[in-house]
Amino acid sequence: MSIGKAAIAKLASNIKEGIANRLKDLHTNMPGIIESFDPVTQTASIQPAIKRIFITREGVTETLTPTNLPILINVPVSFPRGGGFSMTFPVAKGDECLISFCERAIDTWHKFGGIRTPNAKRFHHLSDATATVGLSSLPNKVPSYSATATQIKKDDGSAVISLNADSSISITSSADVTVNCVNLVATASGTAEITATSSCTITAPTITLAGNVIIGGTLAQGSGGVTTMTGGVDITGPVTNNGVDISSTHTHPQAADSGGDSEQNTGTPI
Repeated sequence: MSIGKAAIAKLASNIKEGIANRLKDLHTNMPGIIESFDPVTQTASIQPAIKRIFITREGVTETLTPTNLPILINVPVSFPRGGGFSMTFPVAKGDECLISFCERAIDTWHKFGGIRTPNAKRFHHLSDATATVGLSSLPNKVPSYSATATQIKKDDGSAVISLNADSSISITSSADVTVNCVNLVATASGTAEITATSSCTITAPTITLAGNVIIGGTLAQGSGGVTTMTGGVDITGPVTNNGVDISSTHTHPQAADSGGDSEQNTGTPI
C-alpha cells in the first residue's frame, strides 16, 4: 500500500516536533545566578537565568508562556585548581555563573570521586549541573578591565595584584599588606627603595647592614642601650656628650694657680 505525500509530510512534521520537544529537555550550558553558596561543600543553589518557553495551542492560536526553570540545588562550583594548588574567591548571592549540564548523572561521582557508574538514567539533566563563576552579562562586566596585564583584584579596585606587559609586578592596596613566612629573601639586581609617610620599624635580635650606610636624617640611640664601634670613626661637625661640646674646637677651663692668679683655658685639641 502506497503512502500519500500528505501522510509523509505529516509523519515528517510529527518526527520534527518530537525531536524538538525532546531537545527541550536536553540541557547543555546556560548562564545562571547564584542564590546561595556553601563554602564547606563548595556547592551552590542557582537560578537558571534563561526562561523556558511553554507553548499552548488552541486551533491556529499559539500562546507562548515564559517560565523560570527550577532553582538547581547542590551544584558543584568549579575553581581553578591543579597539582596541589588552588585559587579560591568568595561566591555571593547574585553572582553570575555558567551552568554546565553533564552527559550522565554525577551524584555518585560527586559523593565519592573516582570512576563511577551513573546511578540514574539521566542525560544532560538539570540535576547534573556544575557551575563556573565568572561569566558576566554586560551590566555586570569586570570593571576597569586591563587589556595589557594579568590581574587579581577586587572589583572596586581597592586591592590589585598586576602582572604587567613590561614584566613588572605591582601590588596596590588601600589597606594593610601582610607577609608571614619562615625566611624572607628579596634580591634586586638594580636598586631597592622603601618609602613610608609615617615610620618604618625593623625588629630583629640582630640587624646586619652589609655595605656603606648613608643617613640623611638624625641617628638616635634609644632605650639606654650601648653603642659599640670597631675601627676608626671620622666625624665632621660638632660632637657633644651630655650637652657638653667635645668636638675639635672645645677647650677646658683651668683653676687659679697657687698664687691665686686666674689661668687661661686650654687650647683646642691637636
